[in-house]
Amino acid sequence: MENMGALPACDVRKFTKVLVNTLVERWHPNTHTFHLPAGECAVTLEDVVVILGLPTDDFPVIGMTMNSFKALEAECLQQFGVAPRKSDCRASCIKLTWFRDLKERLQLVDETSMQRYVKCHIILLFGTVLFGDKSGTSMHWKFLPLLCDFSSIEQYSWG
Repeated sequence: MENMGALPACDVRKFTKVLVNTLVERWHPNTHTFHLPAGECAVTLEDVVVILGLPTDDFPVIGMTMNSFKALEAECLQQFGVAPRKSDCRASCIKLTWFRDLKERLQLVDETSMQRYVKCHIILLFGTVLFGDKSGTSMHWKFLPLLCDFSSIEQYSWG
């Protein structure tokens, strides 16, 4: 055999963009399926459970949505010990850069700082993977109260 060599390195972001564009082109909203050369493919809740490992049998993720900046500040102060500035927010959303910066600044010296770090990570997952909007730059703060009781997070049905 000839020297096969290594495959050329590819930019993961470029590959992801091509993959997402291909899936968007093949999505049929009337049947909620992807039309692929091998047939139709539908992503089910069970697929999401297997891929992300999220429980779907426990307490539902529900709650009130408040639009007050003062309520947002109070929630962030309670959960993270700091509150975002108005420039870190957009309507009822907090910019993900605020959570990234906070996560990077945290020093993991005690249980509270470790929980804050994990909460930032969870919020970043929410804002990018689970509940991301088209911009991918912010996260609605309605999910913050669900992270108050750190020990109960795993009991919610995030799927």
